Amino acid sequence: MSSNQQQQQQQQQQQPRVIMDAHLRRPGPAARQQLPPAGAVRDIRQTKEYKAAARRWLSTIVALPILMYTSWMLYERTYGDKKPKRFVGRGEREGGNEN
Repeated sequence: MSSNQQQQQQQQQQQPRVIMDAHLRRPGPAARQQLPPAGAVRDIRQTKEYKAAARRWLSTIVALPILMYTSWMLYERTYGDKKPKRFVGRGEREGGNEN
């Protein structure tokens, strides 16, 4: 081996190899140009992430009361004294036959 190759190998052995996560890297020059000016206010409500989180949160707020109510009703039917409601037809209510 030549002396240059030996020196490169020694340098590689001496310096630890560090691999950074992609989210910790600084953005390149193209990404810096896309950022708004420092004094501009960015509306977070227009981002995709915010809209997705808002949709999930709204679905949770709507679904939880429905889930809790139906669970309680099923619990009372199973372990309590309540029976399911029945629709009463016109003939059954009056106690006679319909003509």
